[in-house]
Amino acid sequence: MFGWCTCTGYVTLCSPTHREFYLINGAKIWADAQSYCRSNYADLATIGSQDDMQRLVNMVSASGVTAEMWIGLTRTGPPAWLWSVGETQISDGVVEYTNWGSLPSSTDNCGGMRDDGKWFSAPCTTTLPYVCQDIGSSGLYVVFQGTSWLYAQQNCRMNNKDLASARSQVENLALQQIINSAALSSVWIGLFRDDWKWSDQSDSSFRYWASGQPNYDGLCTLYNPSLKGFMDRGCTYSLPFICYEETKHTRTVKVEFKSSLNLNDFSVSDAILQQIQSKYQNAKVRWRVQPDGKIFHKEEEKEIKDAC
Repeated sequence: MFGWCTCTGYVTLCSPTHREFYLINGAKIWADAQSYCRSNYADLATIGSQDDMQRLVNMVSASGVTAEMWIGLTRTGPPAWLWSVGETQISDGVVEYTNWGSLPSSTDNCGGMRDDGKWFSAPCTTTLPYVCQDIGSSGLYVVFQGTSWLYAQQNCRMNNKDLASARSQVENLALQQIINSAALSSVWIGLFRDDWKWSDQSDSSFRYWASGQPNYDGLCTLYNPSLKGFMDRGCTYSLPFICYEETKHTRTVKVEFKSSLNLNDFSVSDAILQQIQSKYQNAKVRWRVQPDGKIFHKEEEKEIKDAC
């Protein structure tokens, strides 16, 4: 028994790393823009998610600049099959899940799923129903109207969703079940193949091509503010450009507890931390260890108001 006491500790909340974008309103060819960004920031802009895309759109809109501007996407190959949703968390050494019914055709660049859960490749202009998925959750929604793959992707994104992904056996089974419940034989999902890569060598699969793009008239990519989408272009045009840096926000919060337990016992402090973490699921939470190696210090008896 530690004796009833009021103890104070500090917990640090670390938000996930995200990209901040910086518009450089000076004209450079793509290679020189890349060199400038690498010298002064992290690199030319990489867009990894719809959240990134919205921050970039907002930043450019607030700047008032209407010219086309370089971002970090280039066509350097080799082709790879990717997921529309963008960046995914794949542990080191883990092979990415696949479930092809047969080897995809070298001439087909879009992918779907059959009612047996197997994947297939097809020309992207093929008309099929499709499945959207809520961003950041597992909610799945069938759209029965047949469309091309690109229109299906655009329609999902207009409603804060994306084409559904199946990055594990569990996700694949969930998709198969919703296809079966809708009595459909095949649908578009978020599989696509391209040979575009980001300047910082990230494996982000996020693409936000404007209608009719890419039309393969160049190896570099720009952001078009009027279309709010990507376009490919020859790399020797002189244009403004967007750099990025990664940022992480931290906040330290003082917490007070009145307890008869030894709050500096690891099992007790860890249990408290897990409860705090459950309320801040979008941040990483940890105790701040004080100079004497303890997390909590006993305070003098006082009236406690609005205690955590």
